Amino acid sequence: MAPVAGAPPSWARVAIALTAAVVSAAVAVLLGNWQMRRAEGKRELQQSYEAALAAPPVEIRTGAQLAAASVRTPRRVRVQGRFLHEHTVFLENRTLAGRAGFYVVTPLALPDAAILVLRGWAPRDIADRTRLPRVDLPADTVEIDALLVDGLARRPEFGSSERESRIRQNLDPEELRARLPLPLAPALLQQLSPLPDGLVRDWPPPATGVDKHRGYALQWYALAALIAGLAVFFGWRATRAAWRTPS
Repeated sequence: MAPVAGAPPSWARVAIALTAAVVSAAVAVLLGNWQMRRAEGKRELQQSYEAALAAPPVEIRTGAQLAAASVRTPRRVRVQGRFLHEHTVFLENRTLAGRAGFYVVTPLALPDAAILVLRGWAPRDIADRTRLPRVDLPADTVEIDALLVDGLARRPEFGSSERESRIRQNLDPEELRARLPLPLAPALLQQLSPLPDGLVRDWPPPATGVDKHRGYALQWYALAALIAGLAVFFGWRATRAAWRTPS
């Protein structure tokens, strides 16, 4: 039987199919490796978080000590300072045990610097969403144990944020820096020690998703194995057919 006009020879079709299969399997393996790297990175993040919580706190009294401690995060610290309550902001859409609420963030003033403190969670008034929760003000000078972290992940914002409102979706360090009387450190404190302020400090661990990424990697590796298996099977059949078909 003569080959159809314009169709590639049988060997060419086999080569094209095998090349496509090899490329597809290689891409699947690369994606699996990428997911495994993400899983490993998040596993290390979880371990560093747990190690920081278990370590003794580093004493911080000045901006220089704060800058030195910020070189490596997360790190457990003990800080003494004065809350600048007039600059408190309330981060909305933060849930705890299924309840809507706010994260309360207040700058803490040291003698020569300031740092934002994620003080705790407060419930939201569902009937009046513009009403701020009652937060008791601690004494002028406080000493708190906290976890020094890089900052909070930003959440999607819809529409323009009201800078004059104390209710925010995300922190705006630059805007706060312009209003504060002291230089603002780039890091953030997640308060651990209790204070008589009515806030809840039941902080969730960082969402690592290690098992999720490993599951994705397994799926990519399984897809690569399936492609390789199908390529071998159909390549073998196509090769037999090509040998039997006259040129």
